[in-house]
Amino acid sequence: MENPKQEIINNLKKILEQMGLKNVEPKLSFPQNDKHGDYSSNIAMAIFSRSKITRSASSGQKSKIDSPLEMASEIVKTFNSQLSTLNFLEKAEVAPPGFINFWLSEEFLIGKMEKVIEEPEKIIAKAQVLKKIMVEYAHPNTHKEMHIGHMRTLITGEALARLFEATGNKVFRANYQGDVGPHVAKAIFGLKKIIKDENLSLEEINKWKNIDKAEILGRGYVLGNKEYEANKDEIDKINSQLYEIAENSKGRFTPGVFSLSNLYEITRKWSLDYYDDFYKRFYTKFDCLFFESEVSGCGKRIVEEQVGKIFEKDDGAIVFKGGHHTRVFITAQGYPTYEGKEMCLGFKEYAAFPFDKNVHVVGSEQAGYFKVVFKALELLDPEKFKDKEYHLSMGMVNIIGMKISSRTGEILRVDSLIEKVKEKVSRLVDEGKISASDLEKTIEEIAIGAIKYSVLRVGTGQNVEFDIEKSVSLDGNSGPYLQYTYARTRSVLAKAGCHSDPELVEGEESHYKPAGDPSVALLPQAFGSEAQARRDDITNEELSLLRTIYRFPEVVEDSARNMAPNALTNYLFDLAQKFNLFYQKHQILLPQERSTPGESCPSTSLRAATPGVSSSRQFRLALTQAVGQIIKNGLNLLGIEAPDKM
Repeated sequence: MENPKQEIINNLKKILEQMGLKNVEPKLSFPQNDKHGDYSSNIAMAIFSRSKITRSASSGQKSKIDSPLEMASEIVKTFNSQLSTLNFLEKAEVAPPGFINFWLSEEFLIGKMEKVIEEPEKIIAKAQVLKKIMVEYAHPNTHKEMHIGHMRTLITGEALARLFEATGNKVFRANYQGDVGPHVAKAIFGLKKIIKDENLSLEEINKWKNIDKAEILGRGYVLGNKEYEANKDEIDKINSQLYEIAENSKGRFTPGVFSLSNLYEITRKWSLDYYDDFYKRFYTKFDCLFFESEVSGCGKRIVEEQVGKIFEKDDGAIVFKGGHHTRVFITAQGYPTYEGKEMCLGFKEYAAFPFDKNVHVVGSEQAGYFKVVFKALELLDPEKFKDKEYHLSMGMVNIIGMKISSRTGEILRVDSLIEKVKEKVSRLVDEGKISASDLEKTIEEIAIGAIKYSVLRVGTGQNVEFDIEKSVSLDGNSGPYLQYTYARTRSVLAKAGCHSDPELVEGEESHYKPAGDPSVALLPQAFGSEAQARRDDITNEELSLLRTIYRFPEVVEDSARNMAPNALTNYLFDLAQKFNLFYQKHQILLPQERSTPGESCPSTSLRAATPGVSSSRQFRLALTQAVGQIIKNGLNLLGIEAPDKM
């Protein structure tokens, strides 16, 4: 039975049909409390008010059901009479005011745990309808430094791409960047002034690190913005020349534009190299980078060709009304706006990857903008764009204790944020457990994990209140807490001999293989002839872990379907808390225990005989390995590394 949830739903539908209720779709959810079972349904409460169901009395007469609780009881009575055909289910019970709770059998849950150990790469089911999904995210403008808002879309977009891929969809990672416009003109104006005032040269700056090149561009933008009113004509001229450069692929420029073209290309490359460093640090690689300079000219042509059909002229400009608030697509001066450029971008993106869905991971302040853009694209080509474009609205990121504005220069650069978090992380890491060669790498992985998790644990539409201290806490809902829990599972398994990295278990030959590798040492059979007795003796903490382990594939599917990475972070935190409670309350290994590598590690069956091996010990080692595997898999889906040692 691969899908007990669907099997329960199918049986509920049959029972409801027998009661005269057709075309009802029962829904199951995870109860908030483990004591209420593995699944819960409110179907009795949902249908009671619109039904006239009767129940059979012992006398053979029928009487009206007059409460949701009674209706739930009737459903459960029929359901339990068929329980023998559902070998994955232990029982179904009623709970006030009309819930139906279902308990999966311990044997079934143990089997699911075994599958996590045996085939970790197969535990996530593929979506029933696979799609081609483009995820467009990050969107940093060139000639500026990476800011916190772009960091959030970068982190969220990558997590979504991984979730979509994990559930079987084909994914295309896209990035649309603003490389022309007033911000570029201001940055170039300011940079030229800084170079002159500080007696620098382009050749000299070209030798700097990428981060330092980006920093001087950021200074140039702030200076250009500050001096715009006093130098408006000059900066506006640079802006118009930049559009000439963008639209003239043959390089035939008006006098004075050629030297600007050279400066523009050099500084543009500085920005792209700087951003590429960030993408690598955040474990992202895009399939295609789209640029505003590439869509400006063709966007203008598309809009002009549709005047009188989709667009209309208004006071010298070209606008789109389209049932939403009116927006300008081409200005009275003849420049395409962001909206106008999107008309070309849509077709370029579809040509690169004919998508079923295009998810734009962008700030919530752009909600009105996207409604207009999507409607215009739909009218241009319904087959390509109707119901395929989606704006995933993102809240802001506030760094507690800081005011941020790239316009005035009051910013915390993303690289500075990473360094601040790394400084905190370095105090947490036990340097005695990590080799000198791995120390910096581990600190980086934990710091990036702390930042990513702090962003992803918050719903996409909500604001993130980023607290550096809380982000690295080993006691709270943080990335390092999950990473530490994973490292704890690896340490326990190492002491048991399941793997023996010499730096995890001092003095032993290394037999460690990455979790999920088919040659990793597995626990030998755990229960032996005491199988039934052992199952009868499962503790509450062990059973809670079994139930939570089982839920992982469904949580991943829900996170992907709802585009909600925070559902996965919530699950992983819950799993880690339950494992650490289990670890504190129950002895997994004897004090100072060291086993021969591979001697007592999870095997392909936890129910076959293993003479001389403690079934309780083996079962707990199996739980430990399964928890570690799921935490590692889950963190990977979020784009977070799981170090073996901390």
